[in-house]
Amino acid sequence: MKHIVTAEEDGTRADRVVRNLCQDLSYVFLQKIFRTHRVKVNGKKVSGSDRLHTGDVLAIYIVMAADEKKSELPNLESAHNKKLLQQFECMIIFENDDLVAINKPPRLAVQSGTKVSICVETFLKIYQTQRHCECRLVHRIDKDTSGILLIAKNQIMARKLTELFRENKIKKTYLAVVNCANRSFSEAEEGKIDDFLPNSRGVDLRAVTHYRCLKSAEQYALLELKPFTGRKHQLRIHCATVLNAPILGDKKYNGDLRQRELFLHAHKVSIRELNLEITAPIPQYFRINHQISMSL
Repeated sequence: MKHIVTAEEDGTRADRVVRNLCQDLSYVFLQKIFRTHRVKVNGKKVSGSDRLHTGDVLAIYIVMAADEKKSELPNLESAHNKKLLQQFECMIIFENDDLVAINKPPRLAVQSGTKVSICVETFLKIYQTQRHCECRLVHRIDKDTSGILLIAKNQIMARKLTELFRENKIKKTYLAVVNCANRSFSEAEEGKIDDFLPNSRGVDLRAVTHYRCLKSAEQYALLELKPFTGRKHQLRIHCATVLNAPILGDKKYNGDLRQRELFLHAHKVSIRELNLEITAPIPQYFRINHQISMSL
């Protein structure tokens, strides 16, 4: 199957374009055809996160082998899959006919990859078979970040949520515990960070974050972070380089090897158009000392 990328699709992720063209594909199989290089753009292999541009020639090879068709439906009676389903159901904090929201634990990857045996899409393959739905991820959070992850249960809701994300109508609030060794925060201090961060192609993109100090104690502070853009590692970079207060456990931007977890949590999602507000409980490890704990 070949498709010429339209002007309306310019800048859209490759996996979203393929998903719109092949609506009968499950999310798990969609990711598989990218991993096995059965999607190419202008004759070259691409990943699902690559952005397409007007005029690109998208080629999709989706003929499924018999063993692949069989593997699409996991055995829900196996003890292993029953355990995975129970684990996933414990993560669910909101669910209706159209979407499910989970409180993702830290160190759980959203998608499969090198050295990743269990990830969110592993759970979804079992969950969607049990619930007779077609789950589709509409956004991502880092592997080390905990908190809310929204999952559409059908194509209509996937398109709706994708549109709302694109129009910045889904408001996300994060909590972070930061190291104040090199700067201090006053109570209720707040501000806006507005700068530029390079993307994977080296192009600088605007990155905007609003921050507010909820509590400051000793060498730590609890910050509320609201991203108005969704750049890769935006909150981690802004805390480390702009606020000079890196997030605890951030091994990439702080080299903090003392903490096992990253103290960054996707705490709240508000969607006015759906009259919906979802809050994810704060992880126990956030209670790093008595003063911070009292504010949670």
